[in-house]
Amino acid sequence: MFSSHKNVTKIEAIIGHTTEIEGSIRANEAIRIDGKVKGGVTAESVMIGDNGVVMGDISANKVTVGGKVKGNISAASLLELLPKSQILGDIRTSKLIVADGACFEGNCQMIKADGQVIEMNPETFSNEADNNQKHLKVVGGNTKK
Repeated sequence: MFSSHKNVTKIEAIIGHTTEIEGSIRANEAIRIDGKVKGGVTAESVMIGDNGVVMGDISANKVTVGGKVKGNISAASLLELLPKSQILGDIRTSKLIVADGACFEGNCQMIKADGQVIEMNPETFSNEADNNQKHLKVVGGNTKK
């Protein structure tokens, strides 16, 4: 299920399919959720199995969703939505992979590696043929030179 990447993360904690947790989870390593979590999840890497459910915000370096999430997801380097995934909430990531069949309802904000937000300007698209301008605008984030 999670074999689409060559660099497989070693899972340090697993929440089994019959387990239900109410409250926030914080871990410095990878966690896999096959059960139900009512609360936020913060970890290095979060993997939600096909039957996993998270009702809360998720914050991690890498997030892979195969089940359901009702909450916002912030994935610093990668967010992958697998074919049976269902997301109800906003997502923020620098790299997004969406499989055919994944369902997402919310806003998506793409970020650069330094935390800057890549913002789309709809007005530029309407004038595309006229003036051949760039369509992306970087706002906020780290201003180090």
